[in-house]
Amino acid sequence: MQLRTLGGLELAGSNLRRGAFKPLLLLAYLALEGPKPRRFLAELFWPEAADPLNSLKVVLHRLRQLGVVFADEERAWTTLGCDALEVREELRAGRLAKAIHLYQGAFLEGAGGEGGEELEEWIFSTREALAREVRLAYLELAEREAATGRFAEAATAAEAAYRLPGAPPPEPEELPRFYPLLLAGGNPLAEHIKREAQELGLELSLSGEAARGRLRQSFVGRKRELEKLLGLRPGEWAWVRGGAGMGKTALLRRLEPGGIYLPARSGLPYATLEPLLGPALNTPDVLLRTLSSQEGLWLIDGWNRMDAESRGLLVRLRDLRSRVRVVVASRDKPPFEPDAVLELGPLSSDELAAHPGAYEATGGLPALVGAFLRSEPLEGVLESRLEPLSEGGRMVYGALSLLETPNLATVRKALGLGATEVAQALEELFTAGLLEPSGSVRARSVARSWLSARPALETRLVLGLAPLLPDLEAFPLYRQARALGGASELPGMHRAYKAWAEELLRRGFPQRAAETLAEVPADPQLNLLRARALERAGQYREALEALQGLPDEHEVLALKGTLLWRLGKLGEAKALAERALEGETRARAEALNTLGHLALAAGHFSEATGFFRRAANLWQLLGEDTRWIEALNNEAMSQIYAGEAAEELLAKVLAAAQHNPAVQSRILINLGMALEQRKDYPEAEKVYTQAAALALEAGTLDTSARAWNNIGVVLHYQNRRVEAEEAYRQALALARQAGETLIMAMALANLAELLSDVEALEEAILLLEKSGHQDMAERYKAELQALRSHQGNGPTRPR
Repeated sequence: MQLRTLGGLELAGSNLRRGAFKPLLLLAYLALEGPKPRRFLAELFWPEAADPLNSLKVVLHRLRQLGVVFADEERAWTTLGCDALEVREELRAGRLAKAIHLYQGAFLEGAGGEGGEELEEWIFSTREALAREVRLAYLELAEREAATGRFAEAATAAEAAYRLPGAPPPEPEELPRFYPLLLAGGNPLAEHIKREAQELGLELSLSGEAARGRLRQSFVGRKRELEKLLGLRPGEWAWVRGGAGMGKTALLRRLEPGGIYLPARSGLPYATLEPLLGPALNTPDVLLRTLSSQEGLWLIDGWNRMDAESRGLLVRLRDLRSRVRVVVASRDKPPFEPDAVLELGPLSSDELAAHPGAYEATGGLPALVGAFLRSEPLEGVLESRLEPLSEGGRMVYGALSLLETPNLATVRKALGLGATEVAQALEELFTAGLLEPSGSVRARSVARSWLSARPALETRLVLGLAPLLPDLEAFPLYRQARALGGASELPGMHRAYKAWAEELLRRGFPQRAAETLAEVPADPQLNLLRARALERAGQYREALEALQGLPDEHEVLALKGTLLWRLGKLGEAKALAERALEGETRARAEALNTLGHLALAAGHFSEATGFFRRAANLWQLLGEDTRWIEALNNEAMSQIYAGEAAEELLAKVLAAAQHNPAVQSRILINLGMALEQRKDYPEAEKVYTQAAALALEAGTLDTSARAWNNIGVVLHYQNRRVEAEEAYRQALALARQAGETLIMAMALANLAELLSDVEALEEAILLLEKSGHQDMAERYKAELQALRSHQGNGPTRPR
């Protein structure tokens, strides 16, 4: 049970309802205030009663019977959970969004007049105090949204803070905090706040753009650097070094309130130091004495860009050890020995943790981080960083952005550059902070967008890199090349597509493998692989079409046999499978698997187990773990049909298939059948549902149809007729889409039995007979006779 005090008052999970307000109020008081003396409670809650302690005793007795309060001779207390306490705990933990979500209304909304003056005061003060805490959480979240440029969301949160149920009107000094948030997001409440402030004698004058500029936060991180620079003692000099876009200027600006910011200026002598020297310039010695007499903090931005005369004065000043504190920012190394050197690199993921998505989008590049937080396009900022680089630098950057793993030797060959040219390009890129130490591109998604805007360069790089890469790494580039130029034939392209499709099959995504292979012009090898993918995805007719025109090699015969079995042509399937047994290992393994299924359908369980076991050994010999696991799963299925225990084998197989959703779904179906045999229908339903979801994820329609038919069966056994009907109809739809005749007939027959539909069952039997499943048709004829006499035998599933 939990006590709900926000938006009302009730004890969830109890029968305390009307007429129980005082007991619930006492419970709320104890939950929030902790243990209290009995006499104190009696006088607080029943100040006018003739015998307050007796009134308390009656209420405590009622609450103790519910097990929600404890009391001894002196005190009363509770350990019951309370939503108001949860809100405060979330606020203390800094989980502001969770606290706001839990705040479902004013504390003890509607309460008042049920006790003495002191109790009334407690209710109202607690209500307002809790609401104020939640209001501050709303404002904090609003300011965080505004800091990243999400002004509409910030204004919505600020409005929610202002209108928060249970909260008193904001204090005058709080209105300037609401106003810019509302104004920046264009919320009409901003005008109301402005008028309210004017009535209180406050003038709020701000434009929307000024409000957005004030709220935006583009400087993040650099805590260690700030502490170091703020800790400089009189006479100490610090050198801040970093490439373009590393945030040197932003860091100096952060220090500006306590110092003098001096941006580098070129041209006239002493232009940079003019703010310190004044207009009356003199000889260098006089100017040096003028500088040495000063104190404070100077923030010099851009040593390499300032006039030579200012640089000369500063070098001489350094030797004098005056009391001034100096921070110099530059791309270059210092020409003298500073007291501290700070190397600025990209911001870390920890430094950007308060800004979700910032590190992933920007790679920590400060220039990009600032744009990200201001919701500005990142590509333009990146372009400004790339523009000063050499053509070789930009080429190397674009090539590396296309690679999942940096490969500098491949980039050099693809671009036709010499080793020295590549080394110079890399130095530029590292200095600009555009590359990780490993050579990976920072903010790769932004880099790819930049490259996509230059299709000529992108095409040149893609065509240069793809033939030099391993097949799996080359595939995305070949696909990209086709999208860019419509090229249908490129060296190595078919090999890369084949490798990618085989990997998709290995990982249990046959539908995606088939769709991938459909992108390129077919050849016999790709056609066979595509047919295999379609078979694994349950699209049997389409798979047979893909095999048309291929020579009757043993692998083709084995796959055709599998497809004909799937489509109910059992005699033809057996003939082709037996011919395929004369082939190599792969064809024999496929054929043995088909023969096992045919034996299983005929009720020859021991023979089926033998076929599946032999197939498993061959798949293991070939190193095809997925097919080996499936064969073991089929072996377990034949044991289940034979009435043997197979849970141990299924658990082993399921553990081996943990990364393959297609195989997992088939294993789970067998596990569900084992649970069914023990009549554990609820658990079987859970397992079948999981199997259906995994099969849908993998794109294996036949397995998904089988799972839904079995879900219908267990629901049918539990007499959950409406749900069973929905499951059978889902199985029918999926089986029809997959061309899976047997499951279609099974689902139709089960649905007919559920609905006592004789005609539908007759259609199911006819479907089975036409597709060659004669033995199954005979079993359903007995069901049809029983149905005609209103004595159905119950649902069935396919083997």
